[in-house]
Amino acid sequence: HWAGVAASATGDQGARAYLRRHAGDVALVECGDVAEAYDIDTEADLAHLE
Repeated sequence: HWAGVAASATGDQGARAYLRRHAGDVALVECGDVAEAYDIDTEADLAHLE
């Protein structure tokens, strides 16, 4: 699946369209214990996380 995700993940939409097309293959995982969640869309976002 990763090649399809990478090919469709662009801009602020990320892989949203891919995930919607493959909704039956998606498993939701509870992650309430995550310290801080970040949306990484740009190099600047990634630099902030590093």
